[in-house]
Amino acid sequence: MSDWKDAFLRTRVIPPHSQTARQAPGSPQALQLVFRQIDGLHVKQSESPASLQYQLRVTLFDSGHQHFFGRTWKSDSHSVSGMQGQSGRVFFNEVVYFHTSLCLSSVVAVVELVSLSTRADGSQDAVGSGFGLLQLFTGRADTIISQGEGRLSLFNGTPRALLHPTLKDPLRMNAALSVMEGTQLLYSIQPHPALTPIMHLLPPNILVSGHDSIPGVMSSTDTGTADALRKPRLLKSFLCVLDGLRVALFPSVEVFESNLLQLLNRDCQNT
Repeated sequence: MSDWKDAFLRTRVIPPHSQTARQAPGSPQALQLVFRQIDGLHVKQSESPASLQYQLRVTLFDSGHQHFFGRTWKSDSHSVSGMQGQSGRVFFNEVVYFHTSLCLSSVVAVVELVSLSTRADGSQDAVGSGFGLLQLFTGRADTIISQGEGRLSLFNGTPRALLHPTLKDPLRMNAALSVMEGTQLLYSIQPHPALTPIMHLLPPNILVSGHDSIPGVMSSTDTGTADALRKPRLLKSFLCVLDGLRVALFPSVEVFESNLLQLLNRDCQNT
């Protein structure tokens, strides 16, 4: 049962807002995001740079409806280069791909910087260290994608702040959120038409890395980058016949209803 739960947590996807889906202009666009490094990260006197590990997490966000959707992509953990009490630098060099038909200026990528540490029991503790909003689309018909290189300033706090009612107006964001002085993420955005032949194998609004395993796509033979999506190639198709299929879902509807009634009765007794 735990294996099914892990599989569900890894593959669950939040759909976009219904109104945003209806406003989609049409044909999907494939994008490549490159996150190179973070500069100006302050290393506290009490922290040892050698033990610090950081991770990037990227989620699509509909700022018009304050709605996160898709699935959060997580990078590998990376160490900090720098001295105690000075500004540090984290080299990520991570490449992310996705395709979407929601090419609206209100759809942005929320990039969160997360500090990773190990607890006494061996489990990992993740603490948000700042986040930024990456503009993906221009809203213009001539150039849909905000392509090019840039530096993204980060805000203090976590992306949950974007759900606060006062931040529904984008013009008030800079007044309500404080900027991490001197800390910036070096990134680049560009169209990636090479992703078009495999769009039917990759659900929309799902961010993936080139080293992720995608059924139907050949693994990369380039040992230097191991990026199978830079120039993706389809596996050869073959014909198969399915004689029968039996699906056993657990828990059953009866067990679910019984557990639900027990929980409701318990709530009534407690209140």
